[in-house]
Amino acid sequence: MSSSANRSAIISADDFGLSREVNAGILKAHREGILTGTSLMVAGAAAEEAAAIARDTPTLDVGLHLVVCHGSSTLDPTKLVGITNASGDFSYSPVTAGMRYYFNRKIHSALRDEMRAQIERHLQLVGYLNHIDGHLNFHVHPVVADILIELIREYRVPCVRLPRESVFSTLALAHDNAARKLVENVIFRALSRRTRKMLDAAGVRSTNWLFGLHQSGHLSEAYVAGLIPRLQPGITEIYFHPAMDIGGTPPSAEAQLEVAILTDPHLRTAFDEAGVQLINFANLASSPHTGAPLPFRKGVGG
Repeated sequence: MSSSANRSAIISADDFGLSREVNAGILKAHREGILTGTSLMVAGAAAEEAAAIARDTPTLDVGLHLVVCHGSSTLDPTKLVGITNASGDFSYSPVTAGMRYYFNRKIHSALRDEMRAQIERHLQLVGYLNHIDGHLNFHVHPVVADILIELIREYRVPCVRLPRESVFSTLALAHDNAARKLVENVIFRALSRRTRKMLDAAGVRSTNWLFGLHQSGHLSEAYVAGLIPRLQPGITEIYFHPAMDIGGTPPSAEAQLEVAILTDPHLRTAFDEAGVQLINFANLASSPHTGAPLPFRKGVGG
């Protein structure tokens, strides 16, 4: 990473701790494939198992997968009235949750408490925190992002994901759902631009590029292989949602396919032959720099 002409990739997986199937898929993709890091859902049903895996697998960099929608809370639900239901579940509707957080200022203090509790729980379970991302990328929601910036300053978290993807690069490789991808691009481009300014001011780093947003749940080996020659100088995060069948409730076919993609030796060879170095957020956090985050370059058409 000494030259801006170098190309590096962080290959990451979301939802660590969600289930034993997800944990197994992530572990296999790291041990036998190209996965370099993951992010933990600290209130997930298999979070304790995930933490044990993290302790036994120091080469797997584990960040926090912040959950404020479509998941479970860390705090007692009596402390989160207006945010979760009586069982401690956040709204499963991103629109409902987003509108609630934006317009109901009375719940912002409790939301901050929950986000703090997730950071504290992560540090208890894992012992370090190199990066934060968000379930459904909700961490760039304006209210959530404002709170997150306060907390990452306090806890000195060095890196945060920015979900801003070059949509035309993705459409060149996968033509499906073009309208949905274009709408997503407009929304997340604006939210990421706003968040980027705050991260710059806080001295927090992020990758130069990202893929996995618009093609989430529809990844293929051909798509990932097609990204490799398109990777620009700098650091790109490509994120996945793998899970494997371990004899219980089988995960989706798409999640199982992602394990196969991540462990395909042809992809590792393709990264090597292209001169793309596989790194993780710990590498990004510790790489030499002047205190300013890496520049967030504009994507080609994205």
